[in-house]
Amino acid sequence: MGRFSVYRLKKAFALYPGVVAPVSADFLSQYYALRRRERLLPRALLDAVTGLLFRLWVPFRARQVARRYGLGDDWVRSAVRIGREGFADPNDLALFRIDRRQDLRCFMRRYEYAAISKRINPACWRDDCALADKILFYARAAEHDLPHPVVLATIVGGKARVASVPPGSTLAMKPADGEGGSGFRLIEWPGGDRAAFARFLEDQPGLGGSLWLVQAKMIPHQTLEQIALAALPTARITTIKDEQGNPELVTSVLRFPSLATAIVDNIKAGGLMAPIDPITGRLGPACRGKAAGEISRHPVTGGEVAGLRLPDWEAAKKLVLQAHAAAFPEYSMVGWDLAFTPDGPVFIEGNGKPCIVVAQRATGRGIGDTRFGQLVRHHLHMREVAIKP
Repeated sequence: MGRFSVYRLKKAFALYPGVVAPVSADFLSQYYALRRRERLLPRALLDAVTGLLFRLWVPFRARQVARRYGLGDDWVRSAVRIGREGFADPNDLALFRIDRRQDLRCFMRRYEYAAISKRINPACWRDDCALADKILFYARAAEHDLPHPVVLATIVGGKARVASVPPGSTLAMKPADGEGGSGFRLIEWPGGDRAAFARFLEDQPGLGGSLWLVQAKMIPHQTLEQIALAALPTARITTIKDEQGNPELVTSVLRFPSLATAIVDNIKAGGLMAPIDPITGRLGPACRGKAAGEISRHPVTGGEVAGLRLPDWEAAKKLVLQAHAAAFPEYSMVGWDLAFTPDGPVFIEGNGKPCIVVAQRATGRGIGDTRFGQLVRHHLHMREVAIKP
């Protein structure tokens, strides 16, 4: 909350996609035409310099990506050409398997997202954002009777504040403002009284000055055991308010681990992602965040992925739409992390800036050709209308 980080610094400068004329997905053309008109001369000069530096950076980036993914010289030459013409990161070209300039017409680039989010979802950029702090999120969820993990204790400045003492069991600890599974850990509580529990928590290493949450480890629904391993699979479901102001489900992806040692489902930890059919709740073939190829069965267990039907899918859809409309109405867009448990769907957290890479990578489809893109364009237009004198 309010702390300095490189992540936040990168979001402070909204990169302009081009040197003079903007280069973007079709559905963002009006937005960038407006940005071009809004710029003062100093900003236009800065954008031109940044655009030229971007073009110089593309060959270096392409070679770096090729080494990471084992791609050849032909791919590097193609990526340099498309990256420069389409003002695209070669890493995105590899992730989205783009080998023609025209294929970029419907893909939103990662560097575009922050500036667009600030325009259409300004509430998620405030210091009091209830989607950026898990304590605030769980308080809002409790107020509206939304299923969420119970907080057993918090640790603030190394001091534990115990709400309830669990029996001996595996517990989950995570920083209240953590992102992408960072800081998440599992601890084995042997059992004891309130004082012993507080001492046990305060003796955990690496607490620093952060605010930590302590919860019971959640168990996935038995339907997902064949793909869960030691982690909890979660669905990232994105909802955006439609033209009438009602939340609409626009993307749905299940994330789950690929490594037996992983305790989180996050893509950065080697996790897999599979698109969820929004009507049936069935999974499509999975993919990794960085490697090509479709995965129909889990690489460790051999369990079915493609075709697997999620439990309680209709209830999950109803929950996210209800939560957006009733509990978090100030946000135009929310990315929900939802777990499927034996007791039904449970909210893990909400995100005001849900990752567009996952949405586009899992489906192989740019958001510009979906309702996601249509509604982003709608909110950009409404924002433009609202700020006109």
